Amino acid sequence: MLGLGTGSSYEGLDNSEAGPSTEMPEYSSSTDDDVADTEPVQLQPFIHQVGGHNCVLRFSETTLCKPLITREHLFYESLPHELKEFVPDYRGIIEVELQEGNDGQITLVGKPVQTDNNEGSRCPMQGTSPRASPKQFERGNSPFSSGSESEHAQSPVLPVRSRNMVTESPYSARLLRSGSIEVSTQTDTVFQTPDPKSGPKSANLNPWSLKCHKRQLAKMRMDNQDSNLKKFILLENVAAKFRYPCILDLKMGTRQHGDDAPEAKKNSQMRKCASTTSSAVGLRLIGMQVYQSTSGQFVCQNKYHGRKLSVAGFKEVLELFLYNGEKMRLELIDPILNHVRLLYKAIQKQESFRFYSSSLLIMYGGDEKSCDNVVELDSSKDSRNQHSQTDGGAHDNINCLVDVRMIDFAHSTHQGFQGDKKHNGVDDGYLFGLGNLITIFEDIQKRYTGQNADNG
Repeated sequence: MLGLGTGSSYEGLDNSEAGPSTEMPEYSSSTDDDVADTEPVQLQPFIHQVGGHNCVLRFSETTLCKPLITREHLFYESLPHELKEFVPDYRGIIEVELQEGNDGQITLVGKPVQTDNNEGSRCPMQGTSPRASPKQFERGNSPFSSGSESEHAQSPVLPVRSRNMVTESPYSARLLRSGSIEVSTQTDTVFQTPDPKSGPKSANLNPWSLKCHKRQLAKMRMDNQDSNLKKFILLENVAAKFRYPCILDLKMGTRQHGDDAPEAKKNSQMRKCASTTSSAVGLRLIGMQVYQSTSGQFVCQNKYHGRKLSVAGFKEVLELFLYNGEKMRLELIDPILNHVRLLYKAIQKQESFRFYSSSLLIMYGGDEKSCDNVVELDSSKDSRNQHSQTDGGAHDNINCLVDVRMIDFAHSTHQGFQGDKKHNGVDDGYLFGLGNLITIFEDIQKRYTGQNADNG
C-alpha cells in the first residue's frame, strides 16, 4: 500500500532564491471589491503555502498577497490572452506595514496604496500619513476555523477595533526575548511536519508556510529601520474554492536562472538543474501537501526532499499526490490531463516567451465528494470560470475537480519586455516538462486502470 513519509528535514535558508524586491513605478491597477476597501486589513499567513521563497499572506477570502517584485508585477500586466486562464488573477497592489507592540506582539497590516487626487494615480503613502487600526478577523470568520479556507464566505472588512485592544485572534506572532519569533495558531487543520523543531503551536500551518512567514517577519523588522511600508502584489487565491486543498508545486523547465542572473547564481542554478530531475524530465518537486482521509491531516513535503529525488522517485511522488491514505484518486487523472494538455497548446503559441524558474500548481479538493468539494464563491471576475461556462455539460463537471495554474514570474521574459535579450521560438524546456508531466500521469492511469489515455 502506498504511504507518504515525513522523513525530510529542513536545511538552512536558501537566500539565493529570493528575487530582488525593488520599488515599483506608479501604475494604475484593477482591484476586486476587497482590495478597493479603504480600511486597513490585518494580514495572516496563507496556511496552504507549500513552496516558494517569498511569504504568501491571506488578504481576504479569495485574495492573497506576496512581496512585490517589479519584473513579476510587470509580467502579470503583459500576459497574453491565451495564458490568462492558467494564471491567478492579478488584483493590484497594497502596502504592508509591520506594527510591533511593547509586549513584542507583531502584526502585519495591509493598506491600499493612497491615490493622488490631483493626478489620479496610485502612489505610495507618505510617511506622515495617519495610521489607521487594522480590521481583525473574528474567530468565527477566521480562515483557520475549519479544514477549509472557504467555508465562511466572509470578507475581512469587519468593524475597526482599537490597535491597543486585546482581541481573541486565531493567529498571533510575537518577538521572544531570545530574538526568535513565535507564531501561534488556533485551527482544526493539522499538518504532519517533517521539521522536528516545530512544536504543537505551529502544527496548524504547513511547515513551509511557517518557515516563510517567520522569515518575512524577521526581514521586515530589520527593514523597518529604513521604511516600514513594503509593497505587495495581490493575486487570486486559487485554492480557496477547494475544501482541504491538496497542492503540488512543480518547478518547470530545464533552466532556472534568468538572463540577468550574476555568474555565480547562473552556475549555482545550472548545477542544481543538472543534479536533480530538472535536467532529466524538466520537472522538480518544490512542495506538496496531500489530505489524508484516514487521519484528517495533511502530509507535506518540501523542496529539499524534491532535490534528492531520482526520476523514479519523482514519479512515485506524483503517484502519492493522488493517494489519500486509503486509495488512489484515479478520477482526478483525466481532469489533470485535460488542463495540462490545454496549457501545453497555449505555451506552444508563445513565441519568444521564457518562464525561467516559474512553477506550476496542481490542486484538487481532498474531501472526495466529486464537485461538491468545490466551495461556491463569487466567480464573476474569474476569467477561467467564464471560459469554462461556455463549454457546458459533463466537461465542466470533470474539470471542476482540479485546477492548474502557472505562478512565480520573477525571472520570466519575452520579446520587448524591459529591453531583455530576445529569445527565438518557444520555451522548449517548459514544454519538455509539460510533455513529461502528461506522460507520467498517463502511465499512472494505465497502470491502475488499464485504460488507454486519450492523447487528443
